[in-house]
Amino acid sequence: MTQKKTNALNLSLLILALTLEISVSHAVKLNVALIVLALGFLGWRRAFKSIAVLLLLPLIPAASSYWAITLHGTDTSYALLLFARTYAFTALGLVFLTGVDLEELLLWLEQHRLSPNFVYGLLVVIHALPQIMREVADLREASLLRGQKLHPWSPLIYVKVIFVAMDWQDQYVNAMYAHGYTEGGSRTIQRQLTSSRRGLLMAGAVFVMVNLIGH
Repeated sequence: MTQKKTNALNLSLLILALTLEISVSHAVKLNVALIVLALGFLGWRRAFKSIAVLLLLPLIPAASSYWAITLHGTDTSYALLLFARTYAFTALGLVFLTGVDLEELLLWLEQHRLSPNFVYGLLVVIHALPQIMREVADLREASLLRGQKLHPWSPLIYVKVIFVAMDWQDQYVNAMYAHGYTEGGSRTIQRQLTSSRRGLLMAGAVFVMVNLIGH
């Protein structure tokens, strides 16, 4: 059995703690500090598409909240808070998507008494997503050949996804049983995942630093 250290849990706990904090905090500087920190993290990971998403995706809801509050109220500070909080929530979500290895996180949780059926069910969905996207792309190309353009809101796309998932369900179940998986049975761990203590200390340091800057 091999061992591997992971920071998936540490980063997830840090994101969860910061999410809960900004949900109840009224400090605009705290949200701004999180946005700047997230931009630095995404830049360090060279996730430039995520940076573009962070800058553009929350713009309409954030601006709408700011405009609605300033239009019907007199406290512009609360409007600014909601504007910054919308961007902060988006920033934390993108940091989670780019920085957390979902497979490692789920396997760590499975090794610490989370239901294996739940864990492997989620892993099946995660690994099947690229194949489902290819099926949707093939469906769009086939529709273009027939002179019909499918939009993201077209019901035919979602019907296709449902039928593909139902078709693959039995194949995944048979593959798991063929590899010796038994529901409720004892399992041997090939790779033991351990949470990095250094990563936990760094996550705690980041949490303290953000609070010192934001308050």
